[in-house]
Amino acid sequence: MNYLIVGAGLFGAVFAREAAKRGHEVTVIEKRDHIAGNIYTKEIDGIQVHQYGAHIFHTSNKE
Repeated sequence: MNYLIVGAGLFGAVFAREAAKRGHEVTVIEKRDHIAGNIYTKEIDGIQVHQYGAHIFHTSNKE
């Protein structure tokens, strides 16, 4: 099976990798010049900086 993945954010990148590992042909297109979508970080003076602001998962579920 062939897949066209639009967007190399967290879901798109992981899905593409997993599909390729299972022998599927995968094409990924991304409008930005990097992968990882809104969770992309870049290194500035040895510090990882969130390009699009911090993305933190919050929950009231203690488990």
